[in-house]
Amino acid sequence: MKSKENYSETQGDRPENTTQIDPSAILGTWVNSNPQTQWIKTFTITQQGDRTFINAYGANSPEDWGKVEITTFVDNFGQTGFNAQYNLDDVEPLLAANLNKGLCIIAAFFKFKHGDRPNSLSREFYYKLD
Repeated sequence: MKSKENYSETQGDRPENTTQIDPSAILGTWVNSNPQTQWIKTFTITQQGDRTFINAYGANSPEDWGKVEITTFVDNFGQTGFNAQYNLDDVEPLLAANLNKGLCIIAAFFKFKHGDRPNSLSREFYYKLD
């Protein structure tokens, strides 16, 4: 039986202090379930040694957002999540993602540099190709 102070049937277990985050569930190529997206069409997550990277591909210019390192997280149910920060010409997207039922959900926060558009956010769902 789980200790009452760190377990909830609706919220899961709090990760132990010694939990190692395994990024294998997020590795691979992911495709946006919305073919009409204005932001990320696909992204690929790779691992090099103990570092993990995302390379995102946008629906508009620039199409290749480039490769940046991500920080991985684990939630109360043992699912992997990550965040990443991009710095593009006109916008600074901050990505916050989590896995749920085989999908990767990305909440993307867009900070526009020149004030010509209001800052915005987008929440989109991705399925894995590999």
